[in-house]
Amino acid sequence: MRFLERIRDYIRISRVASISRRYFIMNAFDGAMTSLGIVVGAYVAGAPEPFFIISAGLGASLAMGLSGFVGAYVTEEAERTRELDSLERAMLQNLEQSVIGKASRFASVWTGAVDGLSPALSSILCLVPFFFSSLLSVELAIQLSIVIALFILFLLGAFLGKVSSRNMLLHGTKLLCVGLALTFLLLVFRTIY
Repeated sequence: MRFLERIRDYIRISRVASISRRYFIMNAFDGAMTSLGIVVGAYVAGAPEPFFIISAGLGASLAMGLSGFVGAYVTEEAERTRELDSLERAMLQNLEQSVIGKASRFASVWTGAVDGLSPALSSILCLVPFFFSSLLSVELAIQLSIVIALFILFLLGAFLGKVSSRNMLLHGTKLLCVGLALTFLLLVFRTIY
């Protein structure tokens, strides 16, 4: 319990909650859109083999997750180090081992973890039907995967509506429309070629 209290304190002290929320939404959106693109793209290409879709999807998930973690961590760490150095100069004191210093280091790792996990998790969720392709037809797995991706997009939009105290349905529908537009564009591409 003490560990969780310390994490709550670090989140409060470092004011990392709103940054984490933004990273989570942006990158979960990227993960769902990427998986949607892979699934519909494989269908359009006439190669909806579950193994290839899972491999491409997991590869993209891993790349987004690693890229998100490292990119957010090094960026946040640089910003937090600059802020801590400035505070130390103003206070004429080393704050490295203080609660502020510890919260600052925690914030870098926390934002990296949120930034890395959110696209990977949303992407992998979209691929779940393909893990059951021995029980489902490939067409059904594709349809379920598309529905999951669109549902995730809707939920992310609805969450943004809640955060901004706006219409959750409207915000959910906005992000849903982005996913539908991607699907439509890829299907149109299929009819052209």
